Amino acid sequence: MGRLSGFTVAVASSRRRHPLASLLAASDARTTSVHAVRDDVGPGATEAFLAAARGVADARVHDVVVCSASGLRAWLSSAAEAGNLDTLVAHLATARILVREPAAVAVLRDHGLPCHVRAAARSDDDLFRHLLTQPMTGRRVVAQVESDSQGEYAHLLARAGAQVVEIPLHRRLPPPDDAGLERLVALVVRRHLDAVAFTGPGAADNLLRRAAARSTLDALRDALTGPVTPVCVGDRTAEPLRDHGITPAVAATPEPTALVTLLAAELPRRAGTLTLAGRRVGLRSQAVVVDGRVVPVQPMSMAVLRVLAREPGRVFTPDEIRHAGPAAPEDHAVEVAVSRLRRALAGTALSGAGLVQTVMRRGYRIAV
Repeated sequence: MGRLSGFTVAVASSRRRHPLASLLAASDARTTSVHAVRDDVGPGATEAFLAAARGVADARVHDVVVCSASGLRAWLSSAAEAGNLDTLVAHLATARILVREPAAVAVLRDHGLPCHVRAAARSDDDLFRHLLTQPMTGRRVVAQVESDSQGEYAHLLARAGAQVVEIPLHRRLPPPDDAGLERLVALVVRRHLDAVAFTGPGAADNLLRRAAARSTLDALRDALTGPVTPVCVGDRTAEPLRDHGITPAVAATPEPTALVTLLAAELPRRAGTLTLAGRRVGLRSQAVVVDGRVVPVQPMSMAVLRVLAREPGRVFTPDEIRHAGPAAPEDHAVEVAVSRLRRALAGTALSGAGLVQTVMRRGYRIAV
């Protein structure tokens, strides 16, 4: 079994499918991708360029992180339109400019600016990681920010003592279609997930706003402080959740691999377990694990099992089960869910253990 076998994780990001989803699948997790935020380059971004240009001119700049030629051109163009280009170039001329992309190097040289080329860098995030290996206290850093992970690295630079001027190249807006957020709210509230991974603050904020608009914010908060584990790529991403009384787990570094490591540590620790017929049975949102074997279980049946597992041996009436967990419209739906649970476990070590017992005219209980 992989480290995340049997767990179901939603990935809330600005992409239809984030690379994190593939990494989780490689660890045997079941994933669902949610387009929770939209990147926008528009008037708001231009205003940010201008504000950054003015901010750079306030004092000496020690380090500059350039992530793309297109972003650099947009920044310099905005400064030129505002009449600040010469001042900006003069301040950048004395700075150490970290750049990886050859096209961005050419733009810098066209303006007579020196550059510290990080040819060995695998990604632009490596430019931020390079700075974090050095003393940052008292240094003034200007950083292009093109992704949520880079925003988290800029936050880490500030925590390390640097004064950071960010040049955000995008605005984070709600997605054009709310269907994904609606689906994610429903999955969380119904406890059909083991975790939600947030790759940026926009994704977390948009989910909370959507839940508030549907009057389900309290239910969402209850789930995210209970059986559904929220995990974030960094502290900046965690802020909207913390503002609502939710304490997420935060990755050690703003990288997808760090989120996978975090989930692999947190989910098994938080997962519920039962001892049945002398065997440890792991509980997941949509599965149980018996003797290392992951057994898929329908969400409604899993919800019934979770209710019964709260007090093994106690008889729960169908009405109690419906109100304590699953959104079942009637007692018959609970009966069907129990039947499906028993069928799912047929052929496992628990098939003869009488996992869920029917107590005539009273309800159901977990065998002890």
